Amino acid sequence: MQAFLAPAAYLLPSSWAFGAAKALALPLAVLPSPGLTAYRRMRRAFGQGRWRSFQLAWGWIARPFQDFVMHKRVLYGRENIFGWRIEEKNADEVRKLRESGQSFILATGHFERAALLAIASPCITPGNLIQVTHAPPKQVHRPYDLRLRLQFGTFLKTLSTAWRRPFEFAYTNTDQSAARLLYERLKLPGNVVSISLDAPWPARSSGSYCRPFAGKRERRFSTGATQLAKLTQSPVVSCVCWREDDGSVVLEWGSPIHHVENEIDTMNTLIDTLEAAIGQRPTQYVLEIGGERRWNAALGRWENL
Repeated sequence: MQAFLAPAAYLLPSSWAFGAAKALALPLAVLPSPGLTAYRRMRRAFGQGRWRSFQLAWGWIARPFQDFVMHKRVLYGRENIFGWRIEEKNADEVRKLRESGQSFILATGHFERAALLAIASPCITPGNLIQVTHAPPKQVHRPYDLRLRLQFGTFLKTLSTAWRRPFEFAYTNTDQSAARLLYERLKLPGNVVSISLDAPWPARSSGSYCRPFAGKRERRFSTGATQLAKLTQSPVVSCVCWREDDGSVVLEWGSPIHHVENEIDTMNTLIDTLEAAIGQRPTQYVLEIGGERRWNAALGRWENL
């Protein structure tokens, strides 16, 4: 992937480079794994015909490759991130938070990585931005580990350097210092903590709960974001993001939750927003969607099969 897509990102026009990334994913899309598995899940989750289900599966498999191309183009200076058109929806209440300088928690999900870069714009999240994340694997034992370190590591490097602004990472899989860092930042003005609520969470970890999510009958989530909001009395606001065909990025904000009373109820409100966005744009989601539930496009909700 690195040998093929990195030169493509640097040498080719944008549309050709992204086309090359999708072409590289085609062999994976026609193999039994992950292609046939993804196809079956997409067909069950969205109830589409064979060709449309294959397109969804192929687009979903190709997403990490296309995101890698975008990150490389930004790092190589082939993509002018400062010239991106960023459109915000339902942003009035978030603008009030920005103008007040109050620190807040931004709750998002694993959407298209290129769109997530737009959230890191200093115009969108002014002050100091702290990204809560796992650290890329240091040791490689499987091909998946190598791919994760390459793709995810490139994303984190791009995220931290693209906008040339104050930026921090809080790594949740290294030690206990992340929680202390987040608490200290949120108690001070001018900080935004970005958390992906849909991150996989170990079954035996404290502060977690299960619920249906997108195409899965059961997913385990951490309540850490709402615990932190309650502990620091910080607002928490959802944000879903996507890229349009013309390259512009859309950020759709939820209403800020200023006071967390019940942590799980607040989590459910935020996660409901994320899973609806997955149903509307499945190929812009990078984690597994599942095929145990079906998206009802007319009602805008996921339902059990």
